[in-house]
Amino acid sequence: MNGVALAQTATDSSNVPMTTQETEKINNIKQLLNITGASSLSQQIVTQMLISIKSQYPQVPQKFWDAFLGEFNADDIVKQLIPIYRKYYSDEDIKGLIAFYQTPLGKKTIMLLPQLSQESIVVGQKYGIDAGKRAIQKLEAEGYLGR
Repeated sequence: MNGVALAQTATDSSNVPMTTQETEKINNIKQLLNITGASSLSQQIVTQMLISIKSQYPQVPQKFWDAFLGEFNADDIVKQLIPIYRKYYSDEDIKGLIAFYQTPLGKKTIMLLPQLSQESIVVGQKYGIDAGKRAIQKLEAEGYLGR
């Protein structure tokens, strides 16, 4: 070469060159997702979803469910979360979240998040069923549905 050094530039998923600040932001997002256990949380969500779906489709053979789980990769989902975090949070926001999740309250929040999510889903499902029953009763009372 003629003595000119070429700087290597990182690219995002669309091969658009990123600045050093953007690369740092992505690394901070990865750190945040690691701290919050996004990969294991994704795995738990898929497991819960699969339990629900399996109960609705008992005719589907177990071999399919095994193959489905074999195709699931929590780390791939986490990689797809990076652009979402990048879109909605500044690098300063990400750094603030990292700092929070390293506090005792932040660690407690991370620890309780799967349980909170699971119990919230149950509450939401029950509420939806109850709302549907009330709607049917109201429509029946108004003569819109036959008994």
